[in-house]
Amino acid sequence: MMVGLTQGQGDPLRTTASFCDDRVAKDSIYAVLHREYFSLFPDEMFADLFTHVGRRSVPSMIVALVMVLQRIEGCSDREAVDRFTFDTRWKYATGGRSIDCPGFVHTVLVDMRARLAASDAPDRIFEVTLEAAKSAGLVGRKHVLGSTPLYDVVATMDIVTLLRSGIRGLACRRQGVGSGAVGRTGPG
Repeated sequence: MMVGLTQGQGDPLRTTASFCDDRVAKDSIYAVLHREYFSLFPDEMFADLFTHVGRRSVPSMIVALVMVLQRIEGCSDREAVDRFTFDTRWKYATGGRSIDCPGFVHTVLVDMRARLAASDAPDRIFEVTLEAAKSAGLVGRKHVLGSTPLYDVVATMDIVTLLRSGIRGLACRRQGVGSGAVGRTGPG
């Protein structure tokens, strides 16, 4: 399977950007991901996961952002694909996809996780997300538990709360803790 390439800006009359720009709060996770979409997870970042022959995959940039939104909102694979297919905010966050941009089967997420796990850089989505939150000043090292650093954010805005939840979940998954809840480790 070949790496799928993300299309640039689509038809301006059908894009979710024209609908969401004035309706989605500028500091919401959807607006932040929309603004940073092309710089966070470029298709080239995932080229090593695919062959140079075969049919094209769902663009990795889209899959990576669906995985981030999935973790932030606590969705199953099927729910995440449904939200990408039917929720305008998810299409907006993934580069302003058109309203009729098709979804994909939930096994694409399973396949991407398997490809990532078998790669030389299995934590690349976590690392990019964490770095983006750090550069925005949203994350600081607060507590060490079993020599594993846990990151916590003071919840002062909705986006901070969403990012903290996503990063904590990714940290748990990265450390093999599972999907159980992690206790609070700091103020907020």
